[in-house]
Amino acid sequence: MQREWHWGTPYIETLDRQESLRGTVLQGGDEYFVFAEHQPTITLGKRGGTIIDRPENTAVHKINRGGLATWHGPGQLAFYPIIQLSRHGIGVRSLACALETATIDTLYQFNITGHRKNGLPGIWVRDRKIAALGLDTKKGVNIHGVALNISNDVSSFYQIEACGDPSVRYTSMTMESDSTPTSIYKIGIVLEKNFVKALRNQGRNKSIN
Repeated sequence: MQREWHWGTPYIETLDRQESLRGTVLQGGDEYFVFAEHQPTITLGKRGGTIIDRPENTAVHKINRGGLATWHGPGQLAFYPIIQLSRHGIGVRSLACALETATIDTLYQFNITGHRKNGLPGIWVRDRKIAALGLDTKKGVNIHGVALNISNDVSSFYQIEACGDPSVRYTSMTMESDSTPTSIYKIGIVLEKNFVKALRNQGRNKSIN
């Protein structure tokens, strides 16, 4: 398993890189974990999405992940596992479960209790959303993944109908912690370890490196 970091990279450049890596995996090459802290960006999923008031200096991209509108930007960690599901004996739902479990376990290690909500995607802290999931699997290889709010200003989400539900409220690790969370890089390493563990538990392949 290879790892890449994209700090402050325009969203579309990281997306193009994910597509390129998907091609590599399809040809039998190494799988990748891609981590990113994007420049301010609104993405609209396969079903579109609604922008209420586009923030200044914020890019907008229509992309092929599941879901509707969401926001990415500084202070938020995006984790994209570029993996071939059959190598791990899983399907798309199992991949989503592994990402959810890894995110909950990561929050727990920083003394934050996250949970799922029936019928609603993402990870929540009480009634506020702290992480969003969106996947795009073609020919059995995934791109996109999970975006975890760490220290970003969550007011950016209220400029859109995030995930299609204007009633949703948002939070971050900084808002939920008595102390300032450690660096995004270190949180990314914790998230990766928890994802590898969750992926092993979901699948039949026990030899992820």
